[in-house]
Amino acid sequence: MSQDYHNDPAAVDASNAEQYHVNQDTMNERSGAAAEGHDLGYDPAHQWRQATRELVLTAATALAAADEPQAQSSISITLTGNALSNDLVLAETGTILLTSPLDHLHPRSRPMRVLPMRLDTLSELPAIRVLGYDVTEPIRLRLVVELTARNPHTAATAVMTCQYDSIPLDAQTPLAVLDFQLQHRESHF
Repeated sequence: MSQDYHNDPAAVDASNAEQYHVNQDTMNERSGAAAEGHDLGYDPAHQWRQATRELVLTAATALAAADEPQAQSSISITLTGNALSNDLVLAETGTILLTSPLDHLHPRSRPMRVLPMRLDTLSELPAIRVLGYDVTEPIRLRLVVELTARNPHTAATAVMTCQYDSIPLDAQTPLAVLDFQLQHRESHF
């Protein structure tokens, strides 16, 4: 932690005002979220590695819908992870327009480009980054990211789902960073 933070935490936090960290229970600025939420005996990274043991990411989809889509607004969704001290892009959508009334009423899943890799090699939970483009008014997004992974030794397939119901984006905070929280896991043999 930098000396600047100890002298004036508000000044350092203000420099990171456009990056927000969102998890299941709260929305905190990314700089303050790392120190919170770690109970004794609870290690989300360890639980992630156990849940994804020997599974290789093979596919991913994202479903995003805005409460009130704006003309010319779009987003991109990226799933990132850290393995062996390297930041990796695991999956990405490209640009998704948020202006279609049909998408607002009946959003559809969009395939993500995927880097196949073993998910249990990640040193921490993967992060979902939602970046808004040309967002002029505040919007709230509903997001569902679904990962499909396969065990190459047993041919078992697992589908892991993560859902967020209210992700805020606006002109001052166009980026939301979310931990991938396992909410549903389905296995197929």
